[in-house]
Amino acid sequence: MPTSGYRIVGLDILRTIAILLVMISHSKVYLPESIQKFLSFFLIDGVAVFFVLSGFLIGRIMIKVFSEKISFKQIFNFWARRWLRTLPNYYFILLILIGLEGIVNNKDIGFYIFKYSFFLQNLYYPIDHFFPESWSLAVEEWFYLVCPLLFFLIYSFLRKYSRKKFFFIGIILIILFANIIRVYYYFDLGAKNYFIYDRYFVRQVITRIDAIIYGVLAAWLYVYYPAVFNKNKTGNFILGCIGVLLIHNFEPLYQPFQYLLSFSLTSIAIMLTLPFLNNIKQIKFKALQYSIIHISLVSYSMYLINLSLVTFWILPLFKIQTDIVNFFLFWGITMAISTILYKKLELPFLTLRDKILK
Repeated sequence: MPTSGYRIVGLDILRTIAILLVMISHSKVYLPESIQKFLSFFLIDGVAVFFVLSGFLIGRIMIKVFSEKISFKQIFNFWARRWLRTLPNYYFILLILIGLEGIVNNKDIGFYIFKYSFFLQNLYYPIDHFFPESWSLAVEEWFYLVCPLLFFLIYSFLRKYSRKKFFFIGIILIILFANIIRVYYYFDLGAKNYFIYDRYFVRQVITRIDAIIYGVLAAWLYVYYPAVFNKNKTGNFILGCIGVLLIHNFEPLYQPFQYLLSFSLTSIAIMLTLPFLNNIKQIKFKALQYSIIHISLVSYSMYLINLSLVTFWILPLFKIQTDIVNFFLFWGITMAISTILYKKLELPFLTLRDKILK
């Protein structure tokens, strides 16, 4: 299944690291406490990595497409390509989870059907306990809905500016918007605790939408200032890696930093790693490259099923009390189902997309 043709393996490495971080954070509970403490030092926010990488990849597409001409036809084509990539898998898993909630737990599923179908589960309020990992998908879908429209509006009012300038203006506006919301929340919500931090700052659309725009900023530099983008790639990669680890481990020590600055600085640190990784076209060890590309390809399916479906529904069916067995079951079941989903659902829709959309 994996192929290195037309792939940038360095970005596959980053995507693989992102999903492994998510998987480890969801399965470390099955490991001894000493190992959990050791892993916690390295367990940066895998979703933040996904956001920046997604912004970089899709940002290059947006800049390329909208640099020629911006029209509603192009915007709709962009949306359609994005939706055929993300929605089939999402709605398939959502349907399964809603069905389980309604049939097994006898819950009223009307609320879930409406909110989760239109990605309204965490727009500007805390997400429910149902399908909690879908918060990041809502952030992405709203970003890719709003961002092209914002670029179109800026273009409509500022036609005298070059494409390069109005893209940059849009990027700055989204960064300012999210930071203003976080500042407002910080002073408006009063007492701070884990629930407030997690549900209002970490997992809401309006507070995290800027995480993706830093990837778009990297794409903007890649397109318009390639010399700047590629300057000191290795040094910036090392700086980014060290920076993201330092932020992850020291942000809880100072509350204003954690709530107001850590999100932007983490995204910038991840952004610094992109030039180096973007220049890795292949790996000497083909078996390792094959594994990385495979995990990268199925990472979206892995993200969708590993927590709500595998951990909450499938693992309890085995009724196994041994943690280490549950740990390996979690990884094995997630990988197996994700591979099937990619081959039987995700890939056919990607093939269809490439046939019907230019």
